Amino acid sequence: TIIKVAAFATFDDVDEDTGEIAHLLGILDETGTSYVTQSATFKRSFADIADIFADDDEPFSIRKISGTTKAGRPYVNCVLA
Repeated sequence: TIIKVAAFATFDDVDEDTGEIAHLLGILDETGTSYVTQSATFKRSFADIADIFADDDEPFSIRKISGTTKAGRPYVNCVLA
């Protein structure tokens, strides 16, 4: 999936039942579609990409990738598109 990033924000969500805090990344694309993830790997990769474009204030696109680790666990990540 290719996402043309229009805006993004990080925020915390508190589970009302358990009090557990999830640190989330929200991304809004140019069409108004929003995406949210709590994947630490995705958030690190996205932050690296966003830092590259921070000074230019230039729009950028990412490609969401996913798969299965050698241990059989699913993962999600992103790369510059």
